[in-house]
Amino acid sequence: MIIQCANIKCDGCVNKIKEALGSKFPNLKIDKATQTLEIEANKEDEQIIKTKLKELGFLANESMVNKIKGFFAK
Repeated sequence: MIIQCANIKCDGCVNKIKEALGSKFPNLKIDKATQTLEIEANKEDEQIIKTKLKELGFLANESMVNKIKGFFAK
């Protein structure tokens, strides 16, 4: 499964995601260029992943306010 993310700007962002999800999902792959996260997960795990990405500020959201907030959050 591929999850569209946002605000993945540097290796620090990648490391933050890997620290939060890597122990439970060691096969996760993050592409900074496309800002996507690729992972093998079921529907239940997908919700866990998306919740964590949202908490960290990396889940893609169409809201302009969230895009602006994400731009300034580091």
